[in-house]
Amino acid sequence: MLYEHLRQILTELFATLLREGPAWDASLPARVGDFVRTNPTAGSVTTLLSQIALVVCVALAAFIAFVARQKSIVRAKQGVATPVAVPETSTAPEGQAGMLAARWSAIVQHLESTREGDWKLAVLEADKLVEDALARAGFPGDSFGDRLTNIQPGTLRSLDGIWWAHKVRNRVAHEIDYFLRYTEAKQVLGYFETALVELNLL
Repeated sequence: MLYEHLRQILTELFATLLREGPAWDASLPARVGDFVRTNPTAGSVTTLLSQIALVVCVALAAFIAFVARQKSIVRAKQGVATPVAVPETSTAPEGQAGMLAARWSAIVQHLESTREGDWKLAVLEADKLVEDALARAGFPGDSFGDRLTNIQPGTLRSLDGIWWAHKVRNRVAHEIDYFLRYTEAKQVLGYFETALVELNLL
């Protein structure tokens, strides 16, 4: 039915354009617009197409929201997966774990501030804490980046998150105008906390 309406509209449009003068001149867009506004069949089809476009947009938005939700669920499941093997030295003595927990608690308190400077401080201190934790856990390297590079894939489940958080830390440390959003700072600390838990240091 829609096909028949479109064929009828195109036939009437071309007939109207040829009747009113040269088919292809500067007034063509205006004449086409006038035809669509005045032709009842074209008006009904335009309304129908607008409704179809609206339905398609709503369906696409729902699909995008569904995909985003599924990705969140998958990430959450990956975060609680069965721990993989890490170096023997990664299990900290109870006193050391308690000390790190106290330092971590102080770092997290920086996020309670409304100032971006405190969020940046939290990111910098958390990065340093995790670097120290990796060194104590026996991961070799002269710097944080070296240690992360030397970690074999599969050794630490939280490795990708640590890399992302460390890259944000580098931007905070080296880019003077870098604006750190609260949600970004919170995500950085979330990744670092996951790593500390995996290392049995929290």
